[in-house]
Amino acid sequence: MASRFTLAFPFGVTIGKWTRVFAERQPTVELVVRPSADPLALLEAGEADMVFARDAPADDDRHLIPLYSEDVVVVMNHEHLLTLEEKLQLADLEGQPRVEGEPSEALMRSVAEGDGIALMPASVAKALRRKDVEAIRLEDGPVSQVGLAWPRHDQHPLVDEFIGIVRGRKAHSSRNPEIAATQAAQSAQDAKAAKAAKLAATQSARAAKQARRAAAAKRSSGKRPRPKR
Repeated sequence: MASRFTLAFPFGVTIGKWTRVFAERQPTVELVVRPSADPLALLEAGEADMVFARDAPADDDRHLIPLYSEDVVVVMNHEHLLTLEEKLQLADLEGQPRVEGEPSEALMRSVAEGDGIALMPASVAKALRRKDVEAIRLEDGPVSQVGLAWPRHDQHPLVDEFIGIVRGRKAHSSRNPEIAATQAAQSAQDAKAAKAAKLAATQSARAAKQARRAAAAKRSSGKRPRPKR
């Protein structure tokens, strides 16, 4: 079994609930968690065994499981005229100056200063939120798809284990061969112990019954016969 498993994930994606379970089930494995602006680049470079990625299709080099999708929102200065609209659509953004670039604190600061608006996944906007910036959902806006990717070749032996955790598979139903073998051995040992305990209890009960019979027979033989009248 490998002694290290490396995960990478993009900004805004929360993976703590899965990594905690993995650490509990694999206490002897060093889990390395790396935030990255480009998790797929780490995967391709062999610097991560598995990654969470946004809007990334499967290809000849990697598998990908779609996990969930989230709305893309528009962020703007909290006093922007568009904040007065009850609902926003993409057409409402035409002619508006844009702040381009990867979502970051610097980009949000530029939005707050009124340099323009920007589009980003809702979870990213939430992670970068500021009091002077408002995030508004677009009625007809795109969605951002988050998926789990790993190499088609040289797959890490714990990939299936982590997929099972993300999908909510219980520990006893793990597909990992080594874990399954350990669990099977433990189950066999438990069954053997239970059988031995049952046999011991049966023998003890039998011995107690025999002791009671012997005591009753002794008491019966020790009684004096009543005299005849």
